[in-house]
Amino acid sequence: MKIKKCIITAAGYGTRMLPITKTIGKEMLPIVSIPAIFYQVKEAYLSGIKDIIFIVRNENKCLIKNFFSKNNKLIKLIQDDPNKLKLLEELNEIINNVKFHYVIEKEKGSYGAVYSARKLLNNEYFAIMFSDDIVDSNIPLLKQLIDEHVRTNHMIMASKKLEFNELPKYGAIKYKNENIIDSLLYKEEVKNNNADVIHGRFIAHTKIFTIKNQLIYHHGELQLPNAILLFKDEVRALNYDGEYFNIGSKLGLIKANIHFGLKNEDSKEELEHYIKKLELK
Repeated sequence: MKIKKCIITAAGYGTRMLPITKTIGKEMLPIVSIPAIFYQVKEAYLSGIKDIIFIVRNENKCLIKNFFSKNNKLIKLIQDDPNKLKLLEELNEIINNVKFHYVIEKEKGSYGAVYSARKLLNNEYFAIMFSDDIVDSNIPLLKQLIDEHVRTNHMIMASKKLEFNELPKYGAIKYKNENIIDSLLYKEEVKNNNADVIHGRFIAHTKIFTIKNQLIYHHGELQLPNAILLFKDEVRALNYDGEYFNIGSKLGLIKANIHFGLKNEDSKEELEHYIKKLELK
């Protein structure tokens, strides 16, 4: 069965990015001249997704909805400028081919956010993306997960091998056997110099919505990986190829802007020149 629906969680307050996130959600912060969340929507679209469900707050719903809606007034304003029209081509293609839904987050935590959208799903596998996580890869990361799901008929979690000093406080994978996840570890439980870590892309089944009362709250939140791992024999990790950026942090956003800036034809040359100047200082 083809996966056509994707949930993108975008209800966080982005407190690590204050003060700018006091007025604009971190998912709308620019990477070069494109809102961060567009990179995820594009990844989903290129992976065959036709329905995208945004989990949002009342405060940030309008900004996201306006961006992924047609603006005839703007088109009329720039209709005689082919260069500016070209800047909107990719966005307009997606707007014309994807159905967008907006759900207000009802409960905190990544599981709580996804659980808020359960009524839009019906006994099916679906994709999940965290808005903090941007990945640049030759094959869209979500497509890598979907292809692995089609091959195995399992739920899939994206993973990336990190050195010990890069590990987050929680989320390192302990394997039962090859690619089958046994549990998630805290950093201090990791015995090796590196470990695979869960990243924010998942293929899940709606059966995860039936076990909410089995989950344990951590700091008032329910977490998605813990819910999926209640079905551990049906879950696999996929160690992906690609560059990862956590745009929920200042440094992650800066790195993403440099990375994509160097791939952008309008900014590449001057940015390379500027970086070389910095290296000489």
